[in-house]
Amino acid sequence: MHHIRHWTDGGPTDMNNLVLLCGFHHRLIHHSDWDVFIGTDQHPWFVPPATVDPYRQPRQSHARAGPHIA
Repeated sequence: MHHIRHWTDGGPTDMNNLVLLCGFHHRLIHHSDWDVFIGTDQHPWFVPPATVDPYRQPRQSHARAGPHIA
């Protein structure tokens, strides 16, 4: 789990502040200029560094649950 606002900075440990990431992507978020936030759709959105996208356009998570998930 990745805290969007780190718990040492007062970030809560709740679903509105957590993103499930594999180890590789967790390290990438911590050690690069990628950012993540929870969108109004309640899903994570990832913001690439300017070296990947100079406009830093947010990108949807590819692991979104469909309507078939209860």
